[in-house]
Amino acid sequence: MKIAIHVDISGRPVSLYEDGVIHLYQGTGESWSKTGEFAFALPQSLSIARLRALVEETAAGLKDCRTLISGDRNGYVYALLGEMGFSCWTSEGSIEEQLLLVERKSQELAASACVSSACASGGCGGGRKPLSCGPDVAAPPPENLGGGKLRVDVAAVMRTIPGLNSRQILLPVIEGGGFSELEVICDHLPRWFEGKIDELGLAAVYETLPGVGVIATLTRPTA
Repeated sequence: MKIAIHVDISGRPVSLYEDGVIHLYQGTGESWSKTGEFAFALPQSLSIARLRALVEETAAGLKDCRTLISGDRNGYVYALLGEMGFSCWTSEGSIEEQLLLVERKSQELAASACVSSACASGGCGGGRKPLSCGPDVAAPPPENLGGGKLRVDVAAVMRTIPGLNSRQILLPVIEGGGFSELEVICDHLPRWFEGKIDELGLAAVYETLPGVGVIATLTRPTA
């Protein structure tokens, strides 16, 4: 497994909003080796477009590593990483302990998703086992507000299950269509969101709330 860790000069994991160095590790269990490192710092003044470009450059520098440990996992930068398929974690202890813990938790989440998938397909109690399991983690169901209305708080789900990204959380609900109204709460709208809404023929009303982010209310147009 490959895991990146963003740390300060003392080796303590810090938020990506703080200057630091990203170290890249590869290994398993208690055997890890560092395969690279590079400095990471966000300029004081940065446009949204340039910020996105910088995050994309950083993701490209990590190549096929899509697991990151740092001192935080909230905010626009982390939401961008989630869109790119990253699992963002916070942890404590020595570097070796954190690598071992995150690897173990990632495996547990993947195993949990596999069990859920097997149950949904009749595998539980039916004597059948899945031949293989993918890396996706099962998202929790949306909040049922009654009357066909559902709510999904993307940031809250990511805090609870850091292995998930916005696509994994929202697409099953949006494409499932089991709602008359869907309220989506997020730090910012994912890059793919509006295109998917148009594709599915849904109507959307957007509201920006300070300290909360964006609330998108989706409905199905009446004939």
